[in-house]
Amino acid sequence: MHRPSRTASFVLGGLAAATLVTGTAAIAADADALLKAPLQGSILSDPPLFGATRGGAPWQIGTSEAKLELDGTVKVTIAGLLIPGVGVGQVRNVTATVACNGERVATTAAVPLSAAGNAQIKDDVTLPVRCLAPAVLINPNGNANVYIAATGH
Repeated sequence: MHRPSRTASFVLGGLAAATLVTGTAAIAADADALLKAPLQGSILSDPPLFGATRGGAPWQIGTSEAKLELDGTVKVTIAGLLIPGVGVGQVRNVTATVACNGERVATTAAVPLSAAGNAQIKDDVTLPVRCLAPAVLINPNGNANVYIAATGH
């Protein structure tokens, strides 16, 4: 049976330690995240979510993300949220509604949606003590009963 050399053992040990430290740092960086997920534009066949209905047009979206932190901080980056061939239509601003435990629990303040379909939301909301299966819905013109994008794949 071949035994690894002392140098090989040292190198392998160093690699294992570096992997552990790097992995731990990546986990620690998002330790405060209750949810970190991409956003998808709503389409006409989407079902109601948490009592909100999908927008009345097919919405496309570029690379966008929603993050919900344990302390209730909501951070959403929206890029290219548009109706094909139309643009943003009548939507001038958006809000983010947070759902926990199967129901809507909070909505952020409205922020402007640019003509290119871009927006940045950063707000603090009050979450229930326990927030199971969190989700974020993007609402047009502050209407929390309608969503034009939502977290998911």
